[in-house]
Amino acid sequence: MKAATAQIQAIRAGEQRQKKKEDELAKILSEFIKSLKHDSEYAEFIVHISRLLALNLPAAFILALIIINFPSLQESTGLKLISFEEAAKAGALDGPSLPDIYMAEKTLPPGLKIAIDVWIQELSQVGLDHRHRMLERALDGRGMIREEIELLMAYSLAFYLEKNGFPIAQEFSRTFCRFCLKGLLEQFKKPFTEIGETLSS
Repeated sequence: MKAATAQIQAIRAGEQRQKKKEDELAKILSEFIKSLKHDSEYAEFIVHISRLLALNLPAAFILALIIINFPSLQESTGLKLISFEEAAKAGALDGPSLPDIYMAEKTLPPGLKIAIDVWIQELSQVGLDHRHRMLERALDGRGMIREEIELLMAYSLAFYLEKNGFPIAQEFSRTFCRFCLKGLLEQFKKPFTEIGETLSS
């Protein structure tokens, strides 16, 4: 339904107006990590985030990898996503979502599929916003997205699905996220004009 797509676009337009600078986001991320240290439920998030900080990745990108699980971060960073509840009310997207394409055998409700799809779109946009630094810091010796990024994204997705009552195997989550990150890498390598055409289509 076009209504769902319009609602998602409105949310993303609002996020663009509220976008914060990298130094502000780095401070938000630092404070967020401190807030998690005494909660064992989030211990693995801290491990994965620390590994990405060691790679000197943009704070905006690290935050984008995890914000699907933390609405409070969405508010403080301006990286606003559509919630499961909002997505469920919005209906369906105009075309198939990434979960529809790659997770067809998983019986996820439409709201979850839309929420995940919007998260991946936002993650991709943040990566492209920091394209030069990502190309310098996010690739391994083979020119592929670093495993550390895949691991945090996969953990974040699995955590989100389990929290919403649809647990999946970590390996399946990694396979799906690897597929998404491969698409992001292809976007990184395109000329700027071609990226703009793709994102606006």
